[in-house]
Parts: sequence; C-alpha cells; structure tokens
Amino acid sequence: MKKTDWIKIILVVSLLGNVALFKNQERDNRRQELKYELLNSAIYRDLGQLETTIQYQVDNNWENEALVTQKLDDAIDSVILNHAMEGDDNKEDLLWSLYEYLNEFKYGDEISGVSLNDNQRADYIYLGERLRSSGWMYNVGYDRNWNNFASKIEDLVTES
Repeated sequence: MKKTDWIKIILVVSLLGNVALFKNQERDNRRQELKYELLNSAIYRDLGQLETTIQYQVDNNWENEALVTQKLDDAIDSVILNHAMEGDDNKEDLLWSLYEYLNEFKYGDEISGVSLNDNQRADYIYLGERLRSSGWMYNVGYDRNWNNFASKIEDLVTES
C-alpha cells in the first residue's frame, strides 16, 4: 500500500472514533438532562404545592393545617432525594442550603394530627410569601436549566 492510502485509512478510523466519542458524550449529556428534569421537577412540584396549600389554609382559616406539614415534608423529601443523586459538590451545597432552609419550618416529626400555634402559622405564611416571591408557584411550569433552578433556590434561601 501507498503512504497516501495509509493516511486515508488513518483519517477514516480517526473520524469514526471521533463520531463515536461525540455520540457517547451526547448520550451522557441527555441522561444528565433527564436526571435533572425528573429530580428538579419533583422539587418544583412539591414547593409549588406547598405554596398553594399554605395559601389555601390561609384562605380557609387553617381548616386542615396538617396538610401544610405534609407538603413541607414532601418538599424536604424531594430535596433529600435530589441531594443524594447529585455528584457535583457545588450543586450538593446548594441543595443542602435548600434543605436547611425548609427544615427550619418543620415543627417536630409528626405529620398528621398537627395543631399549629399562631407563631407557627405566621412562619408558614412567611414561607408561602417567600415561595411566591421566588417563583415557586403551582402551575407556573419549570425550567430544566440548572442555572435558573439554582437562581430560584438562592432567591428563596437568601433573606431579603
């Protein structure tokens, strides 16, 4: 074989190898996007439901206040799951700050049969307002982009 034939063969093999690497990277990126879509959507959903539940209880004179503690517990569980599945330290730290923020509003381990006092209700009203002002509302939709998700978390956990 001529030298130019060998060069052509090497170029073709190199091209095929690069295409395979590109496809593999593309598949890994899509897998990561799906993970974020599933895990982040659970947090969006649970925080949106928490905000809606708090507002409903305010509007209906706290007729079923245990729902608020249940929705808070659901939101905390979603954050814990997302945190456990995350491999990036910076993202883990941000999710942990969300967990710590939400955990401040948890009063005991009891979920059902809860009776809230006026200070606890005021804290939940404040949490509902913070959720709304940070964009965590039900039926608003969510963005799969991590930076937008992180920005909303930072808005929520940063006291203004």
